[in-house]
Amino acid sequence: MSLILLDIDWRFFNRVYMGEKVSTYFWCVGIVLATLLLKRPMAALLTRISSKLTARFSYMQHKDTIREMLFKPMEQLVQTVLYFVAINQLDVLLDKIAIHHSMGVNGQLNIRLGDIIDHVFYFLFIVFFTRVITRFVDFIYYLRMGKAESEMNHSRLQLLPLIKEMAKLVLWILSGFWTLGSVFHVNVPALITGLGIGGVAIALAGKETVENFFAAFTILSDKPFQTGDVIKLGEIEGTVERIGFRSTRLRNADGSAYIIPNQNLVSQNLINLSARAARGMKVVANVKYGINHEALTQLIAKLKEAVTAIPPVREPVEVNIETFDKETFQLVISYQLPHPLPSDTSLAALKRDVNMRVFEILGANATMGTPVGTA
Repeated sequence: MSLILLDIDWRFFNRVYMGEKVSTYFWCVGIVLATLLLKRPMAALLTRISSKLTARFSYMQHKDTIREMLFKPMEQLVQTVLYFVAINQLDVLLDKIAIHHSMGVNGQLNIRLGDIIDHVFYFLFIVFFTRVITRFVDFIYYLRMGKAESEMNHSRLQLLPLIKEMAKLVLWILSGFWTLGSVFHVNVPALITGLGIGGVAIALAGKETVENFFAAFTILSDKPFQTGDVIKLGEIEGTVERIGFRSTRLRNADGSAYIIPNQNLVSQNLINLSARAARGMKVVANVKYGINHEALTQLIAKLKEAVTAIPPVREPVEVNIETFDKETFQLVISYQLPHPLPSDTSLAALKRDVNMRVFEILGANATMGTPVGTA
């Protein structure tokens, strides 16, 4: 009896519907269900294996970062591959379904559903595979930046972001050529040759972009400044936050961000303020005529003593008489600040303290003016 039932079961699985055996449909459904159940464990396993291909590091220490960067694209890649395997079980059925389109005198165009599905899955595979590789680049960048920050290696901190962006750009360009050649059957060598000829026109049209791109390499190789340095270009002064392909971003003391094309940084006179040990500052005050020599001498001495007593002001502190106007003359108080400043001191707060102290001393004499400017 059991042999008869077994024979009936096998005959059921061997029945053919629309060109496919019943067992093939079960295989397709089974692979889809297995994909839904196993895609996350498989993606987690592949993520852990791929992360171990990098340099030595503690997996548990970086587990959350690895999952955030690699898990999702890895899951999408695994899901795409397994769904393709499932759908491919029905290749006979899919090849029977075709789209026919009359081309007039050129004949008829026949497109099989199986070919469309193959190309769609192939395209998704290339996209998700490229995403996995680019996220892998991001993970390596994360590890190297952490090491560079711990070692205070400013050269690497400056160079690594540019290398990461270049690597990802190259990967997506290669992915685009792979898609054109494999999915759309474009003659890639001929396309590259055409792009080479048209590259001259593109370079001329994007002359400024090309100049800024090569200026970035000049900055990285010549190193006139590094990330974290304070630089001054004309009237613009700020801390270098990032050096990119096209521009460099500076952050001013008041929080404003300046985006400066790289070409300007290599073609104009630039001052690297971080290369100095001290920073010169000055306060300019207007003083009314009518003060005698003795009182002026005492005033200069008080200003010098008061500014010198403010930490972390350095010597020399000078108070000089400069411009003579119709009703007033100018006292210029010059002082030095260490560079870099102590971690618990801000430049804006320190300038305010000095200005307030000068204002207090000048205000004690009715014939005095008030500070008119600082530099």
